[in-house]
Order: sequence, then structure tokens, then C-alpha cells
Amino acid sequence: MRVTEVTKRDHVVDNIQRSSGKLQDIQIQMASGRRLNKTSDDPIGAARSQDIVTTISSQQQLLRNIDENIGWLQRTEQEIANINEVLGQVRTLALSQAGSDSNQDTRQMVARELSAARKSIFDSGNAREGKLYLFSGIKSLTPALKKNGVFQPAKVEKSGVAQKDIRELLDVKQFRAQFEGFSTNEYRIKVTKGGVWGQARIIISDDAGRTWSKEQVLRPLTHVFNADGKYNDQVLLKFSDEDGRLGNVLPKQFDFNSEESAEFDLDSLGIIFPQGIEFVYQPNPEVSYSGSIHKKEALISNGQALPVNITAQELLLGAGEDGIDTFSLLATMERALLENDGIAIAKRLGELDLALNQVLKQQADVGNIIRELYATQAKLENQQFEKERQLSDIQDLDIAEATVNLKVAEANNKLSLTTGARLIQPTLSDFLR
Repeated sequence: MRVTEVTKRDHVVDNIQRSSGKLQDIQIQMASGRRLNKTSDDPIGAARSQDIVTTISSQQQLLRNIDENIGWLQRTEQEIANINEVLGQVRTLALSQAGSDSNQDTRQMVARELSAARKSIFDSGNAREGKLYLFSGIKSLTPALKKNGVFQPAKVEKSGVAQKDIRELLDVKQFRAQFEGFSTNEYRIKVTKGGVWGQARIIISDDAGRTWSKEQVLRPLTHVFNADGKYNDQVLLKFSDEDGRLGNVLPKQFDFNSEESAEFDLDSLGIIFPQGIEFVYQPNPEVSYSGSIHKKEALISNGQALPVNITAQELLLGAGEDGIDTFSLLATMERALLENDGIAIAKRLGELDLALNQVLKQQADVGNIIRELYATQAKLENQQFEKERQLSDIQDLDIAEATVNLKVAEANNKLSLTTGARLIQPTLSDFLR
């Protein structure tokens, strides 16, 4: 095969460029401290390192999420501890006033303290971390608790009226019935004997009609209470006159409780209550939950989330059959104190213990979640350290090995230049000189 000068020159140039490129690559590695500076340095290693970098980035985000949620839960724990402390003080005060050695004056003072305790617990239930409410579930921009109005119009059911024609002609608006008071009971008032106020007879249920009280007279103002049923929540059923006034006293100062009722013309009252008609009370607690039943969750790994908040419903309002409505309980105890009723206070102590246990359970749940987040955080940090070590093995430069390679590359480059100078023959201009 014939080897021309051009061929030799091309080979020399290729060898010089190759050795110079190798030397340059090693110099760049030495300057950056990285073995991989471009994909062509190690295509397989570059793919592996990119996968590891993605994993590390994901783990770092998970760690940031966990750190934020630990702070959120620690703030939650503080508020629950405050609620627990307040309820403990309430229990101590209630115990001191349940006995016979207390009097009306001391119970009046303790009632004021219970009022302050209710406000403190309400404020804790609506506590915020920044702009977000702690106990509202995923509706964290909405206050967890809201106070309801004391009045609500009565729902009038006429399906139980015996005579069909009366039921069709009956205008329920004429009664202008209204409930006043807070309760979670499902009260129903049924007319058992038709007539006007003072003649009509009623029975009362506090469990949606399963059990009923003894028969009593229907008056413009009726205490809705079944003596054989649940505790008295002081709910009133009121009927207004044509002027919209509520109360037991009607125009002309007629009072059904007075002895003059027999001399009063009952027909002048105008409103007749047919037998079978019912007035229904919709449960209306003093404080209700306005957040979400769904809880905020923290992602702790791919596809695995952990609930990281407690709702005010399960903390204070007793979600479930065995739950205790803390606000209704405290309101009842405050009313018993104002009425100087030590027996009623003593009867509520058991429910107060249940309310305390309800809060303690949620406090324990928060502690368990925090502990689990700490464990997950430690696990992720160990995994991240291992991934960073693997990434270092792939990307980082072995300085000792690189130093040897640099010396070899320098020698090869110098040898390429020297050999090339010898292989290329002198040109005609060199010969003429």
C-alpha cells in the first residue's frame, strides 16, 4: 500500500488531536474535581447519576414537607395541651362546687370562671399557624368552630293530624312557633288533645319520638323537657301573637298560670292546635364545626401519606356516638352553677372526665404522629446519605488516579508531537533553505 505524505500528515494530526483531547479532558476533570462533566465521559454512569439526582431531589422535598409538618403538629400539641389544662382546672372547680359546703356566692364566681374557660377553649379550637387554622381539616383557611344563633323557627309537621280536610286547609304559618336555646337533642312536641292555648295538651320527646313525656298543657311559652329522658337543656318553644311578641303573657295581660284563666274568653285567642300536629326542633348546639371531616395529609414516601392534623370535631365536639360536646357540657355546668344546683354539677362530672379523655386521646395521637414523622425523617436522611455516596462514587474524581493519568497524558501528548515532527519530511522550502 502506498503511503503518501498527505496520509502521514493526517495520521500525525489525528494522533496529536487525540492525545491533546485526552490531556484536556483530564485537566478539566482535575479543575472541576468531577469525573463526569459531560455524558460522553461515561454514558451509563451519567444515566445512573441522573436517576440518583432525581431520587435525592425527591427525598429533599419529602424532608422539607416532614419538617414543616412537624412544626405544624408541635403547634397543634401546644393548643391541645392548653385545652387539657383548662379542662383540668374546670374539673377541679366543679369538684369544689359539687358538695354541700359550697354556696350560691361561690358558685356564682365559679360560673364566671367557666364562662372564661369556654371562651379560652373556643379560641384554642380556632387557633392558627400563620394563616392556616389548625383544627379545620383540609379547609385550613376556614375557622374550625362557629357559634350558632339561639333562635330557630320550629318545623311544623301536620301529617299526623287525624282529619284529612283539616290537614289540607291548615296554615302552619299562623302558629309563628319558634325555639330558643341550644341543644343537640332531637326534640318533638306533639299535640295529643286539640284546642287553643290552655286547652290543648302536648307530650314531649327528646330522642326524635322514641320516648315521650307525660301529658301537659300547651302554653305560649313551653319548657321543652322530658322529665323521664335526658338532662334539661333549657330549650323553650315560644308562640308569638299577631304583633310578633313572644312570651307567656298575651294581650290584655292574660296569663295561663294565673287563676283568672277561667274567666278569659278562650275563643278570642283565635289559634287552634289540631290533634296530631307536631313542632320539631332541629339540633342546634351552641358551637358547631365548620371545617372539613377530611384531614390534611403529609406525603412521607411515594404513594404513602400520613394524616397530620386533628379536627375540632373529634377534639371538642365528640364525633361518634360516645363523643362529648365539650361546649354544651360546660354551658350546662355553668347554668347549674348559676342556679345553685350542686346535684346537677355532680351528675356532670362523669361526662367531664370523658371530655378530658377525649382530649387526651387526641393529644396522644398527635404525639404518635410526630414520633412517626421523626422516624421517617431519620430513615430518609440515611437513604439520602447513601444516595449521595453512590453519586460521589460515579461522579467524583479520584485525585491520585487522575494525577497519574495526567502525567501519562502529558507524556503521550509530548510523544505525539515529537513523533509527528520526525515523520513529516522537510518541505521543498526547507530543502531550498
